[in-house]
Amino acid sequence: MNRSTDTEKPVVRRRISLSGRQGHHGCRKWYAAVFFAIIFTTVIAAPQYVSETDSTGLGEVRIENEIKLRVPREKTEAVWEWMRALFAGEQWLDPDGNVFSATFGDEDFEDVYYDTPDLRMLADESGIRYRTRYVRSGSAEDKHGRRLVQIKLNRGDPTGLARSEIKFKASGGAAGSDMPLAGMIEESQQSEFEELFRALGVNPRNVRPVLTLKQNRRRVYVDDRSGAFATLTLDKCSTTSWGTKLGWTDMELELNEIRYTEATEGERQYMETINHRMLDAILEAFPDIVQDQTPKYNVTFAAIEAATWLPVRRMIRWRLAPSDFIGILSLFLLGIAAVILYWVIRWRKRKNTPAYGDAG
Repeated sequence: MNRSTDTEKPVVRRRISLSGRQGHHGCRKWYAAVFFAIIFTTVIAAPQYVSETDSTGLGEVRIENEIKLRVPREKTEAVWEWMRALFAGEQWLDPDGNVFSATFGDEDFEDVYYDTPDLRMLADESGIRYRTRYVRSGSAEDKHGRRLVQIKLNRGDPTGLARSEIKFKASGGAAGSDMPLAGMIEESQQSEFEELFRALGVNPRNVRPVLTLKQNRRRVYVDDRSGAFATLTLDKCSTTSWGTKLGWTDMELELNEIRYTEATEGERQYMETINHRMLDAILEAFPDIVQDQTPKYNVTFAAIEAATWLPVRRMIRWRLAPSDFIGILSLFLLGIAAVILYWVIRWRKRKNTPAYGDAG
């Protein structure tokens, strides 16, 4: 499920690092703008998989509209208990006479993000991920074990709220393995998958795993009389890619992507109004929660770069993957051990060799 919110209020896009300091983003190069134009052209000019109104099938573009929030790690449980208490009764959402109801869910996600050697998707704040879903409890139990390849494209929305998303069903192959990503797509969708990549100017067999993000995701599913309306998600995120061990908490307020994609402009504005009503309630209860529209792929990559001594970008350019880290570290330590052993043997030989003239 995905959502979006083109809000009437101005939204300040803050870049927040995991340490709480203002994150640094270098100036974009001109070719990023060209790539952006290609993406936009693709969304407009490829109706066989990019129809923004026929959003119910895999391979179709949906408009994702979500508000992203950074939650202080120590407040995670307090925020969840507040969410459960608030949505135990939904009348506060109902000043316009609509009937809202809420259910709860608890799930785990494992996302392996892929990119080109020059990190083209990262530069454009887009993303390619292989997602595996594990449902602990809740109404989404029929999706337990579901695997998808999801492509998220930056739409150029100045608020950062809306992005395009295309999903493909995955079958076979382990995420993060040496198998090309295209080979993990269900056979019936492989040609469509590769055609989309060609339209974006990316060779699908040239992308490699860059990092893995794990999330424990607790959710509030909000429905109204017409069905699924929005999802509030509290994510405990973690990564151990490239020898790091990092954790943080995010929150997302996401309008149902199918419904939002197919909605009229007036319906979208109404959905956004309700989403911002929920946002206002959260920020009033927890003033230290901060809105940050930076995509999770970019947040995670920046955190890894800040936490490791490894030249991650250079290693990716050399077509190395996070799974190669143990091998690289082992070779490095083996080399150090070999040098130490060499000097120990040499020292012992010198020690045991009698000095010239001692034999007499």
